[in-house]
Amino acid sequence: MRRKENSVMSNLAQQYDFFDKRRNYTETKTERTKKKWLRCPEAMKRYSVCRKTVMEWALESGGLIKKGKLVFIDAESVDRFLDSYRVPGEVY
Repeated sequence: MRRKENSVMSNLAQQYDFFDKRRNYTETKTERTKKKWLRCPEAMKRYSVCRKTVMEWALESGGLIKKGKLVFIDAESVDRFLDSYRVPGEVY
């Protein structure tokens, strides 16, 4: 005999399922990436580079904020820093 699923647990899982198409989940991927202040793991995912490179870019761009043990990266300053290396005419 199979046991019934615990309906309380399944309801709880559905409540926190943000990718369920039946829910009105309004935050999109682009809204999540428009954050001004990023933590290091978020910045690593956003720029697709390792931690060392993200920290170097943040230091060079002046976008590194440290308060105690918290470290934040100003995404706007890093974006401006990276845009300064754009190749003219989009020639690769």
